Amino acid sequence: MSPNYREAIEEILRFKKHFDRIDPRIPKKLVGELGEFYVLRKLEKLGLQPEHKGGHSGYDIYLADDKRIEVRTSLWKNEGVYPDKSIRFWGWKVESRNQKKQEKFDYLIGVGLTDDFSKPQFYIFTYKQAFSVGNTLIRRFSNIKKKIHLFENKRAYRKAIKLRPALVTPYERRINLKKSKFLNRWEKIK
Repeated sequence: MSPNYREAIEEILRFKKHFDRIDPRIPKKLVGELGEFYVLRKLEKLGLQPEHKGGHSGYDIYLADDKRIEVRTSLWKNEGVYPDKSIRFWGWKVESRNQKKQEKFDYLIGVGLTDDFSKPQFYIFTYKQAFSVGNTLIRRFSNIKKKIHLFENKRAYRKAIKLRPALVTPYERRINLKKSKFLNRWEKIK
């Protein structure tokens, strides 16, 4: 029997509503799992037969024709990276500094969630696109070598460039200016 990702998503959303009353800080693992379930559900709707690996093999989802997908999920955040707290972004790690193996995946899907975990947005990057972001150094997150910051809006993007220009790589700037080249571009995977 195939897993029912829709039910899993609904249960997590129900849990979040109750959990928020107790402690609104949601465990990262839960956010990551929810992102994977959203992607698995979408891939099934597209008629593909995804196999959930859960990250134990260097990627999260396997598709026929030897396609490996890494899923990264983010809520809107700032995390003190930019001094102006109104600058919010979805942040997805592409590569760690100590990462040994290259080419662990063929596609990176960045899932952006709203604060209530609803309305997922999917940004699809080929391996080449994901690794085009260039290296970065964020003191607070020194273990991250490559990342993608996708800003909430043009105003936040412009403020980030003004306040911390070195943190936003040239390819990240391209991504932010041409979001439609990545948003819901499922045909890259098919």
